[in-house]
Amino acid sequence: MKKFLSLLLALVMCISLVACGSKAFDKSKEAYGEISKAYTIADQMGSDIYEAWRMGIYDDDEILDDGTSYLAKELSLSEEEIIEGIVYTYMSMTSDTTYEEADEETKEEGRNLADSYFTVMEDSLFTACVMAVSNAYKANGKVSEAQTALNNAKSLMQEMSKKYSDYEHYPNLKEYFTNTSSLFDFCQNPDGSFEQIKDTINDYRNEARDYKSDLDYIFE
Repeated sequence: MKKFLSLLLALVMCISLVACGSKAFDKSKEAYGEISKAYTIADQMGSDIYEAWRMGIYDDDEILDDGTSYLAKELSLSEEEIIEGIVYTYMSMTSDTTYEEADEETKEEGRNLADSYFTVMEDSLFTACVMAVSNAYKANGKVSEAQTALNNAKSLMQEMSKKYSDYEHYPNLKEYFTNTSSLFDFCQNPDGSFEQIKDTINDYRNEARDYKSDLDYIFE
């Protein structure tokens, strides 16, 4: 009888461990999906910011001649999205009303000024390009989308830290989250020299690639 009870207890414990492991895997996979969603946006945003910075330095004549249409040929953003980024920039610099709060008439006034934006900012052309691109991601909702994904991931990670902090893949998942958050923050407020921004983005990418290669194998 005692032997039977011991076997039964062992079976119950095994089932419990399997259930916990399954829940930890499900939570981790869900968090990984949210982080990857944010990373995809941050990575593309970083590429566009880098390219806009480069063009502002080396393609200044083309920018001054063709403005938003030239940028649109080289970036993943459409010309309309870049124009909205310029409107967002104008409003953040000159208006008490935010882009999100502004009515359509006010935004249209800003769109009509888009053609003169680069001429007005000619002395700081690369800054103008970067601001337009960074703010385009805010205007088109991608920044909000990435932030929501990171918030969801953070909530899941907090739950995991309380219940499954010893889960074997939790450390890499946490580092991937931290890396993505840092890249995302940098893309919203890029600073440094052109060479520094290139190195910074590449460092984030290389680190993320290491975490993704391990986690992709587990969760995909």
